[in-house]
Amino acid sequence: MDIRKVTALAVILLCNRLIFADASYQETTQITGGSMVTPLKSMGFLSKSMRDMFAPTTTTTMVHGNQKVVVSKDSTEITDLDRETITHIDNVHKTYSVVTFAQMRQAFENMPKQMEQAKQSQQPVQQPAQQPKSDLKTSFDVTVKNTGVSKEVNGLMAQEQLVTMQMHVTDPNAPPTDAVNSVTYVVTTDAWIAPDPPEVKEIQDFDKRFGQKLMAGVDFSAWKAQMTDSNPALSQMFSGQPGSQDAMTQMAKEMAKLQGTRVMEVTRMGGNGTGPGAAQGSGQAAPAAASGSSSGQGSSDTPPQTVGGALGNALGSSVLGGFHKKKATPPPAQPADSTAAGTQNPSGTTLMEMTTQKSNFSQAAVSSSSFEVPAGFKKVESPGYGAAGK
Repeated sequence: MDIRKVTALAVILLCNRLIFADASYQETTQITGGSMVTPLKSMGFLSKSMRDMFAPTTTTTMVHGNQKVVVSKDSTEITDLDRETITHIDNVHKTYSVVTFAQMRQAFENMPKQMEQAKQSQQPVQQPAQQPKSDLKTSFDVTVKNTGVSKEVNGLMAQEQLVTMQMHVTDPNAPPTDAVNSVTYVVTTDAWIAPDPPEVKEIQDFDKRFGQKLMAGVDFSAWKAQMTDSNPALSQMFSGQPGSQDAMTQMAKEMAKLQGTRVMEVTRMGGNGTGPGAAQGSGQAAPAAASGSSSGQGSSDTPPQTVGGALGNALGSSVLGGFHKKKATPPPAQPADSTAAGTQNPSGTTLMEMTTQKSNFSQAAVSSSSFEVPAGFKKVESPGYGAAGK
């Protein structure tokens, strides 16, 4: 072989090695608290899948050149940009399947046609009786606030950012005897954000190259049109609500402020209900001014997430069906677990709290065995795609 060709090849391989360094990190997610969690945990008859829901879920993400692998307890997924394949390994059943980028592109392009065919093949159903027109008023709020608090989280210096998303639903025609005529659904995220470490930048660069290669030449026009018309329920819930478009614009603007790696996030979901009888004898606070930070520093405007009996009724059904419910005896409030660091909510009960952390950032060399299917695993067809290469 020509020595010049050998030298050129060696230079290319060396450059690729320098440009695409190895990188890895771990991510752990766990339900860490909430008034719904403690009663469920105390039920001894829960299925294994339900019990597993409360156990921490850890994934390890590793990148080596043009290969990426995401490893969890039960499965492994390998993305190979050179081979243009995604390999899914089922560690429980000891099987694996392979999907090519070409198959994924074709499936994406076929999706609008398949959805239209499925829609046309559906048997006509009897139209339900027309419901009276609702006059519910809906408004949205999204805010992001830098609390000014900094601390080391999982080896990185991070700043605290509070993200609050609220949907306010009010029934102006609710009878005076109703327990509640206004419900606010609240999701707050206490995010600790650090400047992107080199490991995260490497993985982000891989994801960018993957997206560009996977979707190269795909026509999005038909897909976008189909998605717009295919989910009337979702459209009614959000797009059909006055002010929702402005809310989405506001959300994008606010979320753009979150620059960096979210080393730890504590997300809490709850809400509050108000009305003529919402707070009478319920033991729950009506919407009040802001709650503070458990760390004694930072934001003092986190909205309360109190949940009364009326709100329980509202959360247990649709937004529309949550109104015109008589006041029920509320269950005793269960304190949220305090295992997760960050801003807490002393003024009320949180339905669900989830904590996600990134840790163990490393640029150590990733073993090539991480990208191989274990010996003895059986190859099967991928659901929805069939066998690769067909």
